[in-house]
Amino acid sequence: MKDYILFSGSSNLPLASDVAKLLNVTLGKVDLTRFADGELRPWIQEDLRDKTVIVLESLSYPMDEHIMEMVLVGDAIRRMAPKNMIAVIPYMGYSRQDKLHRIGEPISARVIAKFLEVSMFSEMICVDLHNDAIVGFFQVPVTHISALPVLAADIKKMHYKDPVIISPDVGGVKRARNLAYILNLPMVVMEKKRFLDKNDTSDVFQIIGDVKGKTAIIVDDIIATGGTIAHGAKALKDAGAASVVVMSTHGVLAGDAVKKLTTSALDRIIVTDSINIPKEKRFPKLGIVSIAPLIADAISKLVR
Repeated sequence: MKDYILFSGSSNLPLASDVAKLLNVTLGKVDLTRFADGELRPWIQEDLRDKTVIVLESLSYPMDEHIMEMVLVGDAIRRMAPKNMIAVIPYMGYSRQDKLHRIGEPISARVIAKFLEVSMFSEMICVDLHNDAIVGFFQVPVTHISALPVLAADIKKMHYKDPVIISPDVGGVKRARNLAYILNLPMVVMEKKRFLDKNDTSDVFQIIGDVKGKTAIIVDDIIATGGTIAHGAKALKDAGAASVVVMSTHGVLAGDAVKKLTTSALDRIIVTDSINIPKEKRFPKLGIVSIAPLIADAISKLVR
């Protein structure tokens, strides 16, 4: 008999269900009722005394609601005397606000880390945080999973002609280098100029390396509004790339991202299921690969 129980929040039930199947467990019963004014009132309907309790919640849009859901569920659980509490965060909202860009702004990623700790989660499993340094914002152990093996497997399956891995900016070089190493492929870097007073926009102005006649595979952690990726794809095609593919862990797809990506120079867009993408945001160029096996494996290592 399993001595742990897995709960899912409302943000990514499909992923939680897939993880439960891989672990051969049934998701715990929790009632996430809301009052007429929107206040959440979670009710845990399981005996949790002396058990390890795991809660999976993607802190995706609407992230403020899902963050509150996660911390309130955590508080409800800790009042039932569990042995241990583990938070599984496939996508951590606010992770791009990981440093002080301008005086007068918060370091929001650190605030979210504190929220989760106040709810008494004693361990975290996170997937592709925007910056590795975010792990240091937590005062509890963090298992930081990379989705690169899943993305690499998809690239191998597609048998692209003359592929080259692309870092969309200097900050993403480490991620691109790691993927290039896994696949034994060359790497090219795109340098871009970002304007802090214009959210989610950037202008690509230099490509460091040769992409002519190649399949350019951009690897990034987040696709938000799609503007940066669309501009990058155009720059790569202008530089002679035969085709452009983007691989990203987190498909935020905010605003008019679907329209931008659909009409862009991109030939294929691959994201993981770290965020549950509704049917209205799915389009022909989009493919989704699952990180459920990665999460199930990480959970197994913590509870065995």
